[in-house]
Amino acid sequence: MRGANELKRDLAKQLTRQYFESWVTADNERFIKTLHDKAVVRECNGTVIEGMEQLKAWFSEWNEHGNSVEYWDIKVFGWDEEADTAFVEWTFKCVYDNQEYEWDGSSIIYFRDSLIYEINEYEMKKEKFYPFRR
Repeated sequence: MRGANELKRDLAKQLTRQYFESWVTADNERFIKTLHDKAVVRECNGTVIEGMEQLKAWFSEWNEHGNSVEYWDIKVFGWDEEADTAFVEWTFKCVYDNQEYEWDGSSIIYFRDSLIYEINEYEMKKEKFYPFRR
């Protein structure tokens, strides 16, 4: 029989995947179903979106101007059972304002009431360089 912490981890993983996939498919309903009414998203560019009203407006506006997320693939999913918090490493590609962007990143995702409550995103440049390799 599976323990409560394992079930929480599985739900968190499922919600995280659904959130990422909602951006790829531009699925407003799926996006909303993953988020707590008082959720906060802090993007890696400094943008902060707070509460369901702002989140709905952000998602709709972002997707209605011909922008698209090409992929948002999870590479690593980790879980802190004491804090009900996930840490996720991912790779992301989108077209925004007719410009293509691609980067690696990570998110710390907090959960409350079996929904995503807070997301903090961090960016890592896609192109890597190794100045000390010999």
